[in-house]
Amino acid sequence: MPRFHFTSDQLPSALPARMRANLWANAMNSIGSSFEMGIVTSRKFHGDVSVLQLGRIQLGSANTIADGAVTVLRSDAKLRQDGDDRIMIVINRGETPMSVRQFDREVDLKRDEMTVLAMDMPSECATPQSGHSHVILLPREILQQPGRMVEALAATRLTTGRMAQLLLSQNVQQLLGDDEDLGPSLEAASGDYIAHLAGLILQLPDARSAKRQSRKPDTRIADIRKQIARSYRIADLKPGAVGERLGISARSIQHVLSQHGSTFSAELMTMRLEAAFGMLRSGTTDPIADIAFKCGFSDLSTFHRAFRTRYGKTPNAVRVTK
Repeated sequence: MPRFHFTSDQLPSALPARMRANLWANAMNSIGSSFEMGIVTSRKFHGDVSVLQLGRIQLGSANTIADGAVTVLRSDAKLRQDGDDRIMIVINRGETPMSVRQFDREVDLKRDEMTVLAMDMPSECATPQSGHSHVILLPREILQQPGRMVEALAATRLTTGRMAQLLLSQNVQQLLGDDEDLGPSLEAASGDYIAHLAGLILQLPDARSAKRQSRKPDTRIADIRKQIARSYRIADLKPGAVGERLGISARSIQHVLSQHGSTFSAELMTMRLEAAFGMLRSGTTDPIADIAFKCGFSDLSTFHRAFRTRYGKTPNAVRVTK
């Protein structure tokens, strides 16, 4: 399915608006994920959707007109149905604001503003009456730190990489608006370019960090993170233990992490929480306490508090059972 287009105008005009909206939402599911459609009133509805496949990258355009609020939901039931774990960049292309919610956060996007969502967690996008948006669906693995990036930025207004945002928005609009067959080579190149721009927007380091790296590249940060990743299950893991394996002091460990805007405790907590999140989403039947202890937590209340702070939900709320 390189290219797909569907409009509710193709449906019988005698159908109630709510039914037209639901049928149109089924067409939206052609992009590979399941959505639920909601409209407040049932007198009027128009929607059209376009999808373009660029290798592993998918671009989409959705346009709706109604006489009441329009919502597009990713519910727990839909998550279990499709198992989609990609990320989705949402760009508001309409004149009315778009409200985006995830992880107990909410952001109102004006025209041409964008945010990112994790497709494996519940989310909601809503417009007052009409809306027009572009979406970009990308595999998580194309980004260097996908888990941390998505959960930190989901349902927040993306502000980094202004020029990259402009290029991304213009390129997506051009590709979706052109009916020309790209061909395999141009299709692959376009997908790579979209992924590159998305990476710049989602992972752009701050100017001070970039300046430090340009003065003196420091490869120790990768080695430190690898060692923490190998040892995070140890409940009383200390910087000294990691430093001993790398042949550097505990003070050097903290100094290198500080230069990259982090701390040992923050890195350790992130890896433990991501490991616990992955186990909960894998369908394991292990009790919450066992999962916490397997991931290096020695105190269950600390785990619950940290988990809710990071993901906006309790461990039980994100658990997937098979």
